[in-house]
Amino acid sequence: MSVKINDLVEPFRDQVAQLLARCEARGIRMVPTETLRTPWQQAIYWRQSRSIVEIRAAVEQLRGEGASFLAEVIEAVGPRNGDEVTRALPGNSWHQWGEAIDCFWEVDGKAEWSTVKKVNGLNGYTVYAEEAATLGLDAGLKWSSFKDAPHVQMRSVANPKSSGLTWAQIDATMRARFSTGGALLQSSVALDAATASPEPLRLSYVSPYGWRVFETTDVASVVFRAKMAIDADGAPKAYHRNNAIALDNLSNAGRPGYWPALVTDANGVPREQDERDPAPGYFVSRTTLAYEGKDEERPEAYVDATKVPYFVLPGRHYKSFSNSTPIRIGDVGVAYNLKTKKVSYAIFADIGPVDKIGEGSIALANALGINGNPKSGGVEDRQVLYLVFQGSGRGSAMTLAELNATVKPLFERWGGVARMEAYGGI
Repeated sequence: MSVKINDLVEPFRDQVAQLLARCEARGIRMVPTETLRTPWQQAIYWRQSRSIVEIRAAVEQLRGEGASFLAEVIEAVGPRNGDEVTRALPGNSWHQWGEAIDCFWEVDGKAEWSTVKKVNGLNGYTVYAEEAATLGLDAGLKWSSFKDAPHVQMRSVANPKSSGLTWAQIDATMRARFSTGGALLQSSVALDAATASPEPLRLSYVSPYGWRVFETTDVASVVFRAKMAIDADGAPKAYHRNNAIALDNLSNAGRPGYWPALVTDANGVPREQDERDPAPGYFVSRTTLAYEGKDEERPEAYVDATKVPYFVLPGRHYKSFSNSTPIRIGDVGVAYNLKTKKVSYAIFADIGPVDKIGEGSIALANALGINGNPKSGGVEDRQVLYLVFQGSGRGSAMTLAELNATVKPLFERWGGVARMEAYGGI
């Protein structure tokens, strides 16, 4: 997958440059996320929401219509899980022809995906679509079905098949452009080819929110690159009625009637610590992972964010990160700060919101040279690599000594910091 505008065809390349400039002139910054996309990447996106029956039918159809190369591409990427991203088979998206681009709207340095939110009276995707139309381009936001707000393409015709090309003609073009001897495969899209072939690293999951997760095929592990938000859950002083004396704001623990980060009674009322607990008057903050045999009404049952390096994964999605062995709560891994070059062993101790990825405990942030203040710390750029070894945990929390003893041999066998550095570009 490429994000380079130069990988687009002419005259679309110049039109995209004009489009981005026109948006910028109206106070809207649109950032490219995909330009040229390989057939393998398209196959991964397509397969992750399809049943085996649909997949077999598509492969049979393609072979029957003279598109054996594209049929082989679908088979080569292997089983995939996840939400629907595209309805286009490989070769039948204008991305493979260098005639489409996807962009996100950047607001205050962050990706904004809402098509209704307005800043200074403007929604970025609406402006993006309006300016695309003035240049004679086709914007996905304007489509009558399966709207795709980040997407703009050169032609108004939906896809190559709709333009009158046969599958045999599409297959011949894709084979010429992307087969292993093709120049493009050796340049900006090499990573996509590698992640769709029998290499040690391959793309395993693409979320509806744009994150990409990879898995290694030689060792059971997944790896992704993300920001780091700070989690205080499990710390005795995480939450209090008075936000000023707590590590984090109470609003981050939930709301009345729904307190996922707090221990509550049968009526849903948060429990306050008493004189037997380490921080009387503070609420008992919980993590998804707990210590075996501990009283779940008390703080010692949970993983203390100030003492234990742990990471948080997005609810529901993390179970689909691997196409082989699923990740389980309590599995262990490693976090690596690409900027500070600091590394920390860590444990999967908490489940977070489904739409966010990249969160760690106070202790993990501090170990990586990141400000660990839950109210003001963390980093918004994607400078942290997260590595998780599936099936490595025991389903309950560990002491620091147990955590280190578990992770050290796994990480060394996996390839250590040198391999983490090699994956810095994902």
